[in-house]
Amino acid sequence: MKAKFAPVLRGMFICAFALGCLSVSLMAQDKKDQGPALSGDERAALEKLIKAQGLEAKTKAAAEYAKKFPKGVKRADVAGTIANEIYKIQDNNQKIKAAEEFSKMFNQPGEADLVRPSLIEAYFATNKYDQGLDESLKYLEKNPDDVTIHVQVTWAGATQTQKQAASPKLMKAAVESAARGAELMEADKKPSWMADDRWSAYKNSWLWRLYYARAVVLNANGQKSEAKESAEKAVGLEQNDVGLLLMLVNLANEEYQTIAQKYQTEKKPELMDKALEKMDEVIDWLARGVAACEGNAQLKQTQDQLMDNLKQYYSFRNNGKTDGLQGLVEKYKKK
Repeated sequence: MKAKFAPVLRGMFICAFALGCLSVSLMAQDKKDQGPALSGDERAALEKLIKAQGLEAKTKAAAEYAKKFPKGVKRADVAGTIANEIYKIQDNNQKIKAAEEFSKMFNQPGEADLVRPSLIEAYFATNKYDQGLDESLKYLEKNPDDVTIHVQVTWAGATQTQKQAASPKLMKAAVESAARGAELMEADKKPSWMADDRWSAYKNSWLWRLYYARAVVLNANGQKSEAKESAEKAVGLEQNDVGLLLMLVNLANEEYQTIAQKYQTEKKPELMDKALEKMDEVIDWLARGVAACEGNAQLKQTQDQLMDNLKQYYSFRNNGKTDGLQGLVEKYKKK
């Protein structure tokens, strides 16, 4: 059974500026000591933007402003306002088009990064993985601590890896972003724009998934021991994900089979001891998998297959008996 990777949305990205903020900022210019004064023409252009209805009209007004006032007093506010409107677009193809147009309008240093998170999200959501990765790498060069972008790169890489469609570049970036994203979460490096309660929920939801996704890519790369280590970190945070438990069953069983085959060749007692120790680990992961499937009709077939393997291994280790098997499964059922 394969893990069901859900699409990642930045979700909580909120630009620092919105039309309401722009309006307040404009009114603040009427007060003293509020920074450089606005010219009459710039004020008129801003008022036109504030009154514009709909994204098309707002974008047109912003484009006129950006062209006429390349060093305008409120240029940053205008760019932020439009970036925020683009983020709200539900259709990802429309979002891509709007974001690309934004980058043509607002081409001063740093302005493209205002809309790049929306563009990255839309590219990945529409399976444009090469474009999404390219934009991610550009963004992360200047914003290396944006954990939400690291999450998106990691998940895109893991999703494509499961489909056997990930490029080496995407797989490499996914492994690196998973490590960096987990590091940021564990260090409690909250993005400045994210509320404290949302940050807590975000970490709880995604930290274990970062370890899991990293394990998926590492496993596909043949880095079995590193994959198992990452999967074990994931299961330490989320104990009941069936896909994750199946991965650990398979990884542990591969280790057992390797040792068992070596014993068959060399007949060394210490190899037998190691093989049996590894079989016990497989038994434990199988029991956890059976328990995690409990109560889910869609997982009945998976549960039956796991139980068949569990009975086989358990009885081998207990002289053909399965008396304590159910108790082992019960130990891992959700309380």
